[in-house]
Amino acid sequence: MRVAPISPFKVGNNGAYLAVRSISAQGSCGVHGYPCKHPGVDVVGRAGAVVRAPEDGMVVFAADGSLSPFVGYGPWLVIVRGFESGKFHLLAHLDPADRQRAPIGLRMSSGQPVGVTSAANHTHWELRKKMVPDFAHGETNFTNNDDPIAWMKGSSLLLPLILAGGGLILLKLWTDRFHR
Repeated sequence: MRVAPISPFKVGNNGAYLAVRSISAQGSCGVHGYPCKHPGVDVVGRAGAVVRAPEDGMVVFAADGSLSPFVGYGPWLVIVRGFESGKFHLLAHLDPADRQRAPIGLRMSSGQPVGVTSAANHTHWELRKKMVPDFAHGETNFTNNDDPIAWMKGSSLLLPLILAGGGLILLKLWTDRFHR
């Protein structure tokens, strides 16, 4: 089952996948400078909001974001590799005080807490094909990443929702939750 990392699911201003950021007030461009495109989704959550594994998987990386290629993803980040999708869910800007929740090697169930949001008041979520792009051979976060919201819309929950009775109404409610 696929779940949003924070519930209720809301994308922050200038936090959409591939949103163009022209100035620092719109969000960080990391080491790339302005203007830039945003390689993930910023999911709004007040400091201390529980962040959950988007699908069943295993924690394959956890760190403070001070070393390349994860500079700017701190103060704490966790990467969960999904068992079903095979994709890497990078969940960043977590509170390091809660890092014991998701040590490397831990098998996670969909919806299981991986940490809590930091004072950044959002969690940055990237959906990666590889944990780290092969920068030496021209790969980038944009050739390596997929849209997390599109991945959520492809959820295996969709068919049971449609079949459960209200059909189109449930489908509309399901898709509307990702466009707020």
